[in-house]
Amino acid sequence: MRIRAIDSQMMSEYKEIVVALIAVFGAVIPYLIQRNREHKLKIAERKREAYTTFLREFTETAVRIMHDEEVSGKQADMERLLARDQLLLYASDAVIKAYGAWARHGVDKEPDVDKESELTNELFLAIRKDLLGESKVKADDLSTLNPFTWG
Repeated sequence: MRIRAIDSQMMSEYKEIVVALIAVFGAVIPYLIQRNREHKLKIAERKREAYTTFLREFTETAVRIMHDEEVSGKQADMERLLARDQLLLYASDAVIKAYGAWARHGVDKEPDVDKESELTNELFLAIRKDLLGESKVKADDLSTLNPFTWG
């Protein structure tokens, strides 16, 4: 009889502990899930800002080139490098690889304008896929958005 009373008392204590743990986990897990969502949203916003800055710098440089204006200088170089640095922090692997292929094109030889346009379109497509998750658009479909294609 005494053993049964001890077992009953221990079971009651275990039940209290289990109920307390369930309550703690019931509060902590949703909090952690919410924090994770907020973190992902913050990263997504910074990614959009990084791409916006990069594309603005890209377009401004393209316009200067089309109008035979100076594209170098300390301030212009600094702005381009800062925009590129944001890609380093927030761009997907695919975007970084596409940027690398585009940036290296023509370094050791005379650049092929068609190939450069193709690489630019691939970079645009990689950015689009990174922001949207997927895209039915192909790189060729983006050629009209490439300032060097119609400039």
